[in-house]
Amino acid sequence: MTHKHVPVLIVGGGLSGLTSALFLARHNVDYLLIEKHAGTAMHPKAGGITFRTMEVFRQLGLEAAIRTASEPLDNIRGRIAVETIKSIDLEELEKVESSQPAIDQKIKENIKKVSPSKPASCNQMELEPILLQAAEQGKGHIHYNTELIEYQQDDSGVTATIMDRETGTKELIRSDYLVAADGAKSTIRQHTKIPTTGRGVIGGHYINIYFRADLSHFLKGSQFGWIQILNPEVFGAFITVNNRDEWVYHVAYNPSQGERPEDFSEERCCEIIKKAIGVSNLDIVIFSILPWAAVEQTATCFQDNRVFLIGDAAHLMPPTGGFGSNTGIQDAHNLAWKLAAVIHKQAHPRLLQTYHDERHYAVEVTTKCASDLLFSAINKGVSTLNNMDHLAVTVGYKYSSTAIIEEDSATTHRMDQLELNGRPGTRAPHMWLKYQDKCISTLDLIGENFVLFTREDNSLWHTAARKVSSHLGVPINVYDIGSQGDCVECEDSWEELYDVTSQGAVLIRPDGFVAWRTKEGESNPHLILKQVMTSILW
Repeated sequence: MTHKHVPVLIVGGGLSGLTSALFLARHNVDYLLIEKHAGTAMHPKAGGITFRTMEVFRQLGLEAAIRTASEPLDNIRGRIAVETIKSIDLEELEKVESSQPAIDQKIKENIKKVSPSKPASCNQMELEPILLQAAEQGKGHIHYNTELIEYQQDDSGVTATIMDRETGTKELIRSDYLVAADGAKSTIRQHTKIPTTGRGVIGGHYINIYFRADLSHFLKGSQFGWIQILNPEVFGAFITVNNRDEWVYHVAYNPSQGERPEDFSEERCCEIIKKAIGVSNLDIVIFSILPWAAVEQTATCFQDNRVFLIGDAAHLMPPTGGFGSNTGIQDAHNLAWKLAAVIHKQAHPRLLQTYHDERHYAVEVTTKCASDLLFSAINKGVSTLNNMDHLAVTVGYKYSSTAIIEEDSATTHRMDQLELNGRPGTRAPHMWLKYQDKCISTLDLIGENFVLFTREDNSLWHTAARKVSSHLGVPINVYDIGSQGDCVECEDSWEELYDVTSQGAVLIRPDGFVAWRTKEGESNPHLILKQVMTSILW
């Protein structure tokens, strides 16, 4: 066997794994990503991208490409429930559809207040190639058709045996860290023996049928994203893939009655689709058939020494709300800058413990919301939807860890409404600025290094950041915000939005979360900033 060393070995080439690769490369960390399948996803899963995840992709310069890929589904909206597709009342459909734009507009306006990005509809089959192409242009190595055979870790690293599935050739990889992005049936999580909590299957079992069929005759241009079929023989839902002729149909099945995924042949799936549509003479082409279940499951710990669980390997949640893949992508975002800081010897390895501390809480909040949405939809159990705001779940959770310098405050962070006001542990507020003759968001200044926002003419903070950066070997970018600073306010007041005075300052981490804030300013900026950075990193 050949031997190779790489700082990070990523196992799994799905959305979480590819995002890990992209952010590690951005932080100048070499990696090897292996994926057991021969290429990117061949089935259109995980179609909804939240505006927070689009902010993450914006940092990578991929927002425009993803937006273009999502254009066919830009106008897809709303849900309807019918007996069959054929039974749709087009006049009634038009009435229902006409009420949707007002609802959409209100959501868009709420998002526009807090983010430079908008949600997108781009399924995994379309998104993975975009991420892969970007990854192939940067640092690191990606091997498909390659699987992890075994691994062992010690005090100084991880030794893994990987195998090319086509040739059978094995290779020994020595890495400093291993990122487990190997999905819901993660063999790495099983190897760590980390237990999971959660109620398991809570929303039933389904067969996901990806197929081609022309349904335009029945829909007459209607663009509903979800068409519930109430026919008890084939109870399920149609979801469009390309807004033309490609669809997935989710049909329920019951294992307790002896039904198995293997029972759903292409022939049977064609008959199911025909019954759901309400016709018997339609041309249907089946592309793929996958079983799935609405599951609630979370690993009790996302770290096992030098091994980190991300995405579905760490947590599973019902698809209601569309949080699943978005949560995994944000896991990768949170972990990457911390791995980079430790690998570049800019931080103590204990910084890596904050990955679990921060993301496990965010996952708990998100899973609860997804489950509540599911229970509300199927009228099962007790739903507490009124206690949790959807926007707050998307971007408004608050991290608590040693990588956050908490403020002495008697107020509890709320999740029943979105609060982004510069409080440490929350995502830095978005506002529009004029910077170098361009209109940008505050979030566009964040992503690679630590960032210090302050008011114009606060030169002491520039000096402090320069000295601390030199002392710790950690870059800190400083931006003055005001009517005449580096960054000129376009509309909002920076002081009001970030809840600081003209002498205040806000330190933001590479992942866009506020690490520390001083509202009134400090008598010795150099000393306090040195203490803050040292506390976070060391």
